[in-house]
Amino acid sequence: MGIFHRAGESHGGAGHTTVVAPGTRITGGLESGGGLHIDGEVEGDVAAKSYVIVAKGAVVHGQIHAREVYLGGIVVGDIWAVEVEIYDGGVCHGHIEAIKIKRDNDKG
Repeated sequence: MGIFHRAGESHGGAGHTTVVAPGTRITGGLESGGGLHIDGEVEGDVAAKSYVIVAKGAVVHGQIHAREVYLGGIVVGDIWAVEVEIYDGGVCHGHIEAIKIKRDNDKG
């Protein structure tokens, strides 16, 4: 899973993206006025005005609040979003509250 989505479109449209690189571990909350792309590990709550990508191999120990969440890794905590898309290998050990929840293999 990458920062680009269908046909090369960037998630979230406007704003900036903060990247937590593979092998990076952040302890404490993380907040972005744009989007977040997590490839490493975050121990703390995560909030983004736009989107959060939890890539395959990434782990978040905390709550996630964002307009869109793309889940390919592991979240140990609750997710609050307008839309959550879950990819193969994506797991949430907590509650998901969203208007729309979609598996990557869903047709609609």
